[in-house]
Amino acid sequence: MAEISEIIRGLVNEIDTSIFGKPNTTTGKTDYCATKWARVGKTVTNEVGLLYLITEVLPNVSLEVNQISTPLTPLSGLTFLPTPFFQTGTKLAANMEWTKALTDLTKKTPLIWLLEIIREQKYGRGDVREFETDLRIFFLDETDPTQFLTQDHRREVVEPMEQLAESFLDVIRGQRVFKTLSDYKIISFSRFGVETDQGVIQNILDANLSGVELQFTLTKYKENCKC
Repeated sequence: MAEISEIIRGLVNEIDTSIFGKPNTTTGKTDYCATKWARVGKTVTNEVGLLYLITEVLPNVSLEVNQISTPLTPLSGLTFLPTPFFQTGTKLAANMEWTKALTDLTKKTPLIWLLEIIREQKYGRGDVREFETDLRIFFLDETDPTQFLTQDHRREVVEPMEQLAESFLDVIRGQRVFKTLSDYKIISFSRFGVETDQGVIQNILDANLSGVELQFTLTKYKENCKC
């Protein structure tokens, strides 16, 4: 059996980072039915790798961008959002490893952090389940504590991170080897590490971040069973 953190890493790697857009000649923007975790100040790429900076997001409606790379091409078709950076570990280890991973914060956000310690309930031969475990995973991105009001934190960062959490859950829902998720909890933080859950997650990561915590029970079936 793969170790739990490696299973979660594999699920993170399968998150669909693509959205599909059509140029709107009236507004000069690109229309999208889903904007997922797109947010102002982040970059996206098109199918051939041209780079664009997002200057405005109307959730699940449109993106407005400035093209960074050449040749100049309107943003349309398949568009790829930033790939999430996965981190696992205890509070102390995660902060140390994430801080040292890269110096450029934009290259290690949005962050998906699996909080350890992980406890597993394992099952014997007569059970179709391989294991069951309660998980806490954080979906975080940069925020601006000097300029953002609480509503700005939530609109600009928390809501996109909730969409990222839902995209992660979609990966689990799409795999029959895992029990269908019916119940889960999402907790939002306009200032992560400042707002506390009874002091449990205070001052974890050395960066200004906002986002959500996802709490759920993951049940994996044995590979050779017919579930």
